[in-house]
Amino acid sequence: MHVEAETEISLNEAGETEIELEYADIHYFLTDTTTITAGKFLLPFGQFSANWHPSWINRTPWTPGIYGSHGSPQAMTPLLPILSDVGIVVQQTFFFSSKQKIFLDLYVTNGASAEAHDEEEIVDEHVEEIIDEHNEEAEEDEHVEAFPEVEFEATSGDNNKAFGGRIAYAFLPAIEIGASYYTAKYDEDERLDITAQGIDINFIGNHYLIRGEYISTETDGLEEEDEHDAAEIAVFKRNGWFLQGVFQAGQIWPQLGGTELVVEYAKTNKFAEAKRWVAGVNYWLDARSVIKFSYEDTDVKVGDDDQRLAVQYSYGF
Repeated sequence: MHVEAETEISLNEAGETEIELEYADIHYFLTDTTTITAGKFLLPFGQFSANWHPSWINRTPWTPGIYGSHGSPQAMTPLLPILSDVGIVVQQTFFFSSKQKIFLDLYVTNGASAEAHDEEEIVDEHVEEIIDEHNEEAEEDEHVEAFPEVEFEATSGDNNKAFGGRIAYAFLPAIEIGASYYTAKYDEDERLDITAQGIDINFIGNHYLIRGEYISTETDGLEEEDEHDAAEIAVFKRNGWFLQGVFQAGQIWPQLGGTELVVEYAKTNKFAEAKRWVAGVNYWLDARSVIKFSYEDTDVKVGDDDQRLAVQYSYGF
């Protein structure tokens, strides 16, 4: 058995300290290839949430825009947060050779819920104003201004259950490509669904890393009901992606030591369309200790743009 937990201490937008138990779970190694995990765990959706997000593994000081702020406010509206929930997951590994593997993760958790003040989302009627502010793509989506709000915060109570998993092919140590799925009902009447699908890639070269994910989501919401008809369900679609490239310059030119260069691009489409560039230089003091210098520039289609410079020291243990 293996027990793990992580506590996160952060500042919110009001400057107040927040303390959160990000995960606390138990792994039971049933066989050499089968593991059962129970408790509050990071859902195996994509690779960033469960594998890359620790600051000494993530190559920038920020979370990719498609996953939200995770302790640091950002201008982009995320597709999903870093998902953690209370439940159980079964992880199975299939070996084809010493280098070729299939990873399969299947889970059931307590699920999502509607935000208290948005339990029944009403679609905004001012479509003409939306079209003026957005490009032609907005004209195809009349519901862009009334996107339903879903709460993913893990609770010990039972919501409507969420189901999902990830399957990935790995040709070790260089390539891993995965596909993920998540679905849950999030309203008390169990009428409204939130569904997410994702593809992730991880290429590890001798002097470079290429990581990225694509996510698409479909969220049900209620249209405004009139005198004669009950509210109908509308489907709100979003998608986005990020790609990160790392060039380990110090491995080619030893005089540069542990220097590496990082470039990352993230984009979200449909509702809250935005794009973000990140460029940085990292210096590794040793295998677990890194200093990062990064600059990010976010362009938001409707709203305030954002630029920031950050210096971060990370130590993994």
